[in-house]
Amino acid sequence: MSTENKRKRKQNKFTIGKAIKILLVMIIIAGIMAGGAVGAAVVSILDEAPEIDPTTIVTSLAETSSIYDLNGNLIEKIQAEELRTVVSIKEMPQHLVDAFIAIEDHRFEEHPGVDIEGIMGALVDNLRSGGLRGASTITQQLVKNVYLSNEVKLTRKITEAYLALKVETILSKDQILEAYLNRNYFGQNAYGVQEASRTYFSKNVQDLTIAESALLAGVVKSTTQFQPYYRVKPGDFDPEIHYEVGQLDVLGETFIAVFNEDSINRQRLVLDKMLEQEKITESQYQEAIAQDIKSSLNPEEKKPQDITSYFADYVKTQVVEALVDKKGYTREQAEIELFTGGLTIYATIDMEMQKQLENIYTNFVEILVGNTDGIRGPVLVDWRINSAGNVIDDKNEIVYFSKDSLMTEDNSLILQENEYQLENGNLIINTNKINFYPTHFDIVDYYTIDDKKNLVSHSVGSIVIPEGQFSVAEGVLTIDKSYLDNNPEFYQSQDGRITISNRYFYVHEEGVVQPQSATVVLDYKTGHIKALVGGRDIDGSRILNRATASARQPGSAIKPVSTYWPALASGMTAATAIDDIPFYDGNGTLWPKNWYNGYRGIHTLRRSVEQSVNVNAVKTVQNIGVATSISYLEKMGIINKDHPERDNFVTSMENRATNDENLSALGLGGMTNGLSPLELTAAYGAIANDGVFIEPVSFSKILDKNGNVLLDNTPEETIVTSPQVAYIMGDILRTTVSSGIAGRARMSNMAVSGKTGTTQNQADIWFVGYTPYYVSGTWIGNDSPRVTLSRNSSTAAQLWQYINNTIHEGLESKTSFDRPDGIVSASICTQSGLLATNLCSNDPRGVVRTEIFASGTVPKAYCDMHVEVKIDVTNGKIANEYCPDENVATRVFIERSPLYNPDDHNGIVPSDYNYQVPTEVCDDHNENTVIENPVLDWLNEWFENNEGETPPEEMPPSTELDDDPDNNGNGNGNGNSDQDDTENE
Repeated sequence: MSTENKRKRKQNKFTIGKAIKILLVMIIIAGIMAGGAVGAAVVSILDEAPEIDPTTIVTSLAETSSIYDLNGNLIEKIQAEELRTVVSIKEMPQHLVDAFIAIEDHRFEEHPGVDIEGIMGALVDNLRSGGLRGASTITQQLVKNVYLSNEVKLTRKITEAYLALKVETILSKDQILEAYLNRNYFGQNAYGVQEASRTYFSKNVQDLTIAESALLAGVVKSTTQFQPYYRVKPGDFDPEIHYEVGQLDVLGETFIAVFNEDSINRQRLVLDKMLEQEKITESQYQEAIAQDIKSSLNPEEKKPQDITSYFADYVKTQVVEALVDKKGYTREQAEIELFTGGLTIYATIDMEMQKQLENIYTNFVEILVGNTDGIRGPVLVDWRINSAGNVIDDKNEIVYFSKDSLMTEDNSLILQENEYQLENGNLIINTNKINFYPTHFDIVDYYTIDDKKNLVSHSVGSIVIPEGQFSVAEGVLTIDKSYLDNNPEFYQSQDGRITISNRYFYVHEEGVVQPQSATVVLDYKTGHIKALVGGRDIDGSRILNRATASARQPGSAIKPVSTYWPALASGMTAATAIDDIPFYDGNGTLWPKNWYNGYRGIHTLRRSVEQSVNVNAVKTVQNIGVATSISYLEKMGIINKDHPERDNFVTSMENRATNDENLSALGLGGMTNGLSPLELTAAYGAIANDGVFIEPVSFSKILDKNGNVLLDNTPEETIVTSPQVAYIMGDILRTTVSSGIAGRARMSNMAVSGKTGTTQNQADIWFVGYTPYYVSGTWIGNDSPRVTLSRNSSTAAQLWQYINNTIHEGLESKTSFDRPDGIVSASICTQSGLLATNLCSNDPRGVVRTEIFASGTVPKAYCDMHVEVKIDVTNGKIANEYCPDENVATRVFIERSPLYNPDDHNGIVPSDYNYQVPTEVCDDHNENTVIENPVLDWLNEWFENNEGETPPEEMPPSTELDDDPDNNGNGNGNGNSDQDDTENE
């Protein structure tokens, strides 16, 4: 307290009101004893006294809930209006109890709740000094804090005395002390001696010294004047006049704890009283005086672990939902229980893994980009800027203004001459720097680039003007003259422009780095969330958690869970052939496009996943049906039928016009809202967990304030498919990493299954995958999807791999996944999906593969797509009888059903079209193109007639042979017929 305030307090003289206050307290006692008119008045007041149950004085206390990890390490004391941990009086050292009795109520052990001697003494002292000394006992203070207000009225004082007397007839002195010491406020949001001990000394109450106990006992008289330290912002700290005893984090903001000298003066008074009342010895007194309180003060971190609030915030969200769903609380009751119920919550977090994950995100740019010294523009962002330096999207619309275009150096809004006009004292604004709404108007965001070459987006708040003092019409804002007259500092004019003062809106100067990212790691065997990060380079609490609460389009990362896994469970196999040829939407428009140019023809289902073929994903959903896909998403927790407000999937029941029950959403991930990393990662976890989906949970159990189990949070399990079908889907994802487009996710000592995802123009990139230990999902993207990325999904796979290499350090190497019984292999043709034949082996592309199947699903038929055809190699057409033998070759082709015809698709030719059986017969050769060679003709005829015997040594001398049997070719006309030959024999 300042010297001036102390002087004012000393100048407070005796007043009639103060004398009456003390006198009335005496009248209360006299009235109760004497009766009569005064007694009747007292009885009337007491009739209106609140009903009390003194036995609930302790149990009704609001207590602080705490979150611990599974090893019992404190993660966070949940910030509430009152921080309190109730302890029994047996846990309190006697010298602490004595300190409070000595300074607050030294006759506590003798009086019945009201100290008559104290009241008389206070009256005499007050009459002598002209001041006012209170005479409330500890019991009176307790009942006032529990049942009454602080108003200074006769009725309150009478009621207080009455209730104190009543409490003393029911509770023992120890019970009263326990309730009193657990209820008092000690500053810094700490209620009760245990929380005060933790707040100021970071120790439990039983460990307090005499000096520390006296310090706390001195606080109760005036927390603002006698609390051991107070908080100042770092910018206001002056080492010349302030003594720092520590630093505090309050809702994400850092404060410096500054020692309060007045607390020592009060402590000395308490120690003097303790010595005077023989509660301590002279040696104990001297020892207490000698203790350096400045160095003893050690402010407790309410979040002692050096981690962000993302995990703890999500725990709180899940606790409230669990109390509502499983215990029947209303949402309001659940929140009250969370913040005041003294709950002990055991989180599933792996603290070491969480710290590893957050450290990776601290070095996000270094890991993905490296040294940025030579980079000019923002890293990882595919940005476009206009001539004014504003960031624009692909439609040339401004996403972020440059700060120079929007703000002055002191963050006042700039309006150029063409953006406003003054008319009859009114300010008329027509600009794209402000978004106008009926009740307020928002200033647009701006950007900067930080030292690490990150794009940083800065949000700007709303300007709020009272109703009736502005109007909006056709995108033009008019601020009324009356408002401007009453707020002359609202704007200033200079050099033809005006600036609107920053006093009228909020500017987030720190900003949010872009691109953002989120990762979640789960133990898929238990459903326990082990670590999560909901954003990078962001401090504070209750901030946007992009891992759990931010839905983004998943792109191709949705294909395994919405398309191919349901397809495998519906009769398709990993070998099923799907033809990547032009596909059309309902309007006849060519759709969708693949990530590569054109079409590549027939793929197996496995290859379709490995190469993330968009056409084949859409065709597969069409084949199994949208309803089938949705039914499996329900099993995987992506669709919550009981609480649709808790999921991000939009069903036709929720919105008939715009929903996710279509080929685009289910086959390509083009969803209305999207999915959170947690939703998608948990779904992949079901593939890893032998086909069983386990609801992801962030806490395992809740204990009530008495240590009893309030809720055992065993997650729900749902069978999605058989272990065999899940294993095959997982194996497909394994080869997607080992042989497909997700190679950046490969780990040298660990098997990996997973899938990338990229949305249109690379607004979002994903990798979701699992190892034999964990399933995890990583998303990268800008908070505004209108700003796209400069890299594709391989960058998400790169970050995922770095994360998983780190969190798997020290774990046993496992380079394969456990295979369930009931998995068999077969040699199949990738073009038909059926058992391979010799013809399949002759396909020059090498189309015979060994594929795995669930028992009973191996194809029984042999490939019927491969055919053997003689072609003319000079034109690729089917050879006719006139094609020269040297031009004719036997080749193996595939015979699509129906055959693909480029003319039906505007000439588009899939890359495997050359392997489709030709339908045209050679028209380059006919009878007119034949060059006769009688020798060859004779040999061919002879071989045909003699079944391969060696021909005679003498060949016909002439090439001019005819069909006359009498002409043997010697020119004399004496031919030898068959008959003649016989006769000569």
